[in-house]
Amino acid sequence: MTKKTICLLLLAIGLSTAMEAQSWRKLRGEAEEAYEEGDLMTAAEKYEEAYAKKRRKDELTYKAAEIYYSLRAYRQAVEAYQPIKDENDDFPLVGLKYARCLKQDGQYDRAIKEFESFRENYTGDGKEILEDIIRTEIEGCELGMEAPARANRDMEILLPGDGVNSDKQEFAPFPLSDNELYFSSTVGDRARIYESERQNSTWSKGETPRNFPVVQSGHFCNSAMAPDGSRLYFTVCSNTEEPWNSVKTRCEIFVTKRVGAVWSQPERLPEYINMEGTTATHPFVVHQRGQEILYFSSNRDGGRGGMDLWYASRDLGMDNNDFTFPVNLGPVVNTLGDEVTPFYNRENQALYFASNGHVSMGGFDIFKSTGDEVSWSQPDNLGMPVNSSADDYYYTANPSRTGGFFASNRVFAGKKTSTTHDDIFEYAVGGRRVIVKGNVYDRQSGDPIGAINVKLYQIFEDGRESELISQEFDNGAYSFEILPNRKFRVEVSAYGYIPGTYRFAANDPNTYSYGQPLFLEAETSQPNNTPTPPAPDDPYVDSSQPGNPVPPRPNNPDYSSANPSADTDMSGSSSSGMNPNMAPVTPYIARSRNPNDVYEYQTTAPRHDGTYYKVQLAAVSAFKPERFSSVAEFGTLQTELILARDLYRVLLADYFSLGEARQVMEQARSAGYSSAYVVEYINGERYGKVR
Repeated sequence: MTKKTICLLLLAIGLSTAMEAQSWRKLRGEAEEAYEEGDLMTAAEKYEEAYAKKRRKDELTYKAAEIYYSLRAYRQAVEAYQPIKDENDDFPLVGLKYARCLKQDGQYDRAIKEFESFRENYTGDGKEILEDIIRTEIEGCELGMEAPARANRDMEILLPGDGVNSDKQEFAPFPLSDNELYFSSTVGDRARIYESERQNSTWSKGETPRNFPVVQSGHFCNSAMAPDGSRLYFTVCSNTEEPWNSVKTRCEIFVTKRVGAVWSQPERLPEYINMEGTTATHPFVVHQRGQEILYFSSNRDGGRGGMDLWYASRDLGMDNNDFTFPVNLGPVVNTLGDEVTPFYNRENQALYFASNGHVSMGGFDIFKSTGDEVSWSQPDNLGMPVNSSADDYYYTANPSRTGGFFASNRVFAGKKTSTTHDDIFEYAVGGRRVIVKGNVYDRQSGDPIGAINVKLYQIFEDGRESELISQEFDNGAYSFEILPNRKFRVEVSAYGYIPGTYRFAANDPNTYSYGQPLFLEAETSQPNNTPTPPAPDDPYVDSSQPGNPVPPRPNNPDYSSANPSADTDMSGSSSSGMNPNMAPVTPYIARSRNPNDVYEYQTTAPRHDGTYYKVQLAAVSAFKPERFSSVAEFGTLQTELILARDLYRVLLADYFSLGEARQVMEQARSAGYSSAYVVEYINGERYGKVR
């Protein structure tokens, strides 16, 4: 090799290294710039991209994770924390944050393991306090795992439409009547109070309440009307240059008084309520024993820690703001964590509030405690469906006490897909209990169809539908409890069959059971079983064999050369997302031995002698590995292309004991794949679902 050639090679290597360094540094710079501009999601994504190019720079993924954590993007935070979850010396309490994100993502099994691992390995200060915190968190995970079986079946959760909610923060609902609602929203990047009215099943677009006084600066929100309608309490919070945070934004309580048809100029409550340097927020007022009692949340001195609940009172016979000095509700209600958003129901003498210090299945859960002043019963967690693995707070009841509202950042029924913002939810309490039930049969043979998926939708007066529940049944029969005086639609699907559906109205006062049998038609294969080519932009098409779609096999040199999209990044993992340790296998076609599943499928999965198992996650028209990143650690991702249907089965494999497969199935369900099930294979052939 000549000196000239050697010099050129060294120059090329140097340029490559420089370009790599410039690339990750440029991304880091873009992340810092986005962060300064307040575009936090972009900042986190740029930090992640930079870390993908420079794996040794752990601070990049840490910064991404911290931003995701602050945004409550739980799943993204889990992925960003994961590489450094054990590095507590370099990143204090990172293992605890990782476990909490798993918990709030509803991955309770994994969260428990990570809480226990953090407790065992933590050697820093405050070990005893952390022991108590972790014990409470683990109890919360166990509560979350038990909650679905104990859910209140008399309560229905609804998501009001665009008139109330948006992709910003909506919170602090306060119903003036069953059909009139005050709420707060950060639409326009400033928290304001809005009013909406219900007409039939639709809420009107929120508007500033009529004759409401002008608040020149800061966020104004968290309103609460006095029972006689004479006063409206609300908070004015830090100026709008600071981003809104429902717990951390510093606020003070104000009051405006009704004068005829208008509201007076707001008055700030006394210094001993709005103490300098502390927050006073979430007012709620009740009248009893000739007193107006103001409940509120504050981090003022004298509390248990964090935000606590307090009360102060004034004489109803006086039109002033001369409240008594605030009193802490005490250690039964307040914890070392945060207690916020009080609502007191005078009829049953119950205080409803949100806390992340009591045992919760998420972050903030809603609790109920009966009593008065400083004498309270041990708080009870309201459980599902009011609480979830996300944050739930601002619980309140409407005047008729037949329902009410709360706020949550939960994902909901395909309508709310992100946990990064709060929406207002409505709950309705049903009267008599009625059910819908039915059986499902094969139309040709008349035999029951075993494994079915049943979805129940509520139909509103304007024709809109809302999915209430989706559930798997194994015996060809289904049953749901429903609320009366509503319209519904049932949709039933089964593998290899055309879905069936019917509608009904649960409006007969003498009927307690609805439903009808459904006869499903088997799907027919395409002529000659000719596979339908996937869409041209499908990344998993072997271009050397037109029209022959195959699952991606990144270790197959022929596949890589035929499909330039199957590149390898600097970490050594394939951009296709498949396991790089998976041995290359020549594609082969097989047919299931299950009589209810006669389709041919094409796969590259290894064939083993004897009996083994896989866990099926889903069937998709285009396999996108990133969709399944949350379960990739449980096994090797495999695909089977159903030739006649142009669908990819996505599976975790391979497991050589049924117990191990079922354990992985439960982990997959906890990770969000609620319909995951175990499939048996014998000598490389699929034998169907394990009952």
